[in-house]
Amino acid sequence: MGGQCIEAGLLDEVLVFSAPVLLGDGSHLFDRPDGTQVRLKPLAGESAHWYRIVR
Repeated sequence: MGGQCIEAGLLDEVLVFSAPVLLGDGSHLFDRPDGTQVRLKPLAGESAHWYRIVR
């Protein structure tokens, strides 16, 4: 769902939470089958887990 919102240009910022759970080989935050990457930039003055999506 998050990846679809990014594709549509509907998201400007992302707040990321993680839990220490074993997920096999790992899980991509935003899986993009076309191979393009989602670039995230930390927001100044916010927590270490709040990012702006770089377009």
